[in-house]
Amino acid sequence: MHTRPLRTDELDLFVGATPDHRREVEQYLENMFAAGSMRPEWCFVAEEEGEGPVGRVAFWTLPGMEEPFALVLLDVPWDTDYVSGGTRLLEDVLEKARALGAEEIEHVVDDPPMRPQFQHHPQKRVALLEGVGFAFRRETGRFEWRGGEPPAVPGRLSFRTLEEVGEDAFVEAMTEVSEGTLDREIRGERERLGAQRAAREFFEDARRVKHDPAWWRLAYAPNGELVGLVMPAEPPGFLTIFYIGVVPRMRGQGYVDDLLAAGTATLLEARRETGNEKPLLADTDVANGPMAAAFERAGWVRFAGRREYIVALTPDRGQPAAV
Repeated sequence: MHTRPLRTDELDLFVGATPDHRREVEQYLENMFAAGSMRPEWCFVAEEEGEGPVGRVAFWTLPGMEEPFALVLLDVPWDTDYVSGGTRLLEDVLEKARALGAEEIEHVVDDPPMRPQFQHHPQKRVALLEGVGFAFRRETGRFEWRGGEPPAVPGRLSFRTLEEVGEDAFVEAMTEVSEGTLDREIRGERERLGAQRAAREFFEDARRVKHDPAWWRLAYAPNGELVGLVMPAEPPGFLTIFYIGVVPRMRGQGYVDDLLAAGTATLLEARRETGNEKPLLADTDVANGPMAAAFERAGWVRFAGRREYIVALTPDRGQPAAV
């Protein structure tokens, strides 16, 4: 079996791996290419001599990043010998990701399967991922705003934008908000890198996602104390609450509802002004029960679950190692 990147004129070969969903995959590729999150040469097929393609997968990244961040559109013959072929495919592309400078790669499995990845056979997918070194990181609930009356924004907080407070103050607020977080990814990065460095790296990653700096705001109580922050954004294909949080000393007073109401209103206004119909989607760690409850109070609907897996790519080894 041989794994190779596609030529620009071969995208139909890649799309054809899921013939029942050609249009959805084509549209996804078009949107991701335009956003800078994917490239034709980051789409790979596995081929058996005389048989044609027997598997596919692609790299995805945050706009503006040069190294891959995640694997998407993974498909192999799930009803036959998916283990040997899938293992070879993943080992090959993970080695390519390491050569491109990636230090780790993630992959998510949605339940139920949904566009554009249509991830049927979830148990087989997880077994394949774990077989090449991926480790489970966290599970999230996926929420969507499906219309109705938007939550009212209470008047007890005042807001200052990123432009008004400056980057350093905003990163410092992110450092405070992450203390005691129930989000396993953010907590893990804080433990690994230290609170301030983790906040700075999260901020730098977030700023790669399309947004208006006026959307990112710090919130203050009437006495001037920092309450928290909200960071709406527009990743390719949808609008989201990228990050939201309350500082430890202000928790338990319902301020997360105020922040979420403000963030939801910002996204709805942005959608109205542009006239697009992009969905409003957001994820929260299932371990973060209070945040999930806040989304539900605000009128967001949980529509799916997502399991995140990650593998570390060490520079001194040809094979990936699990974190």
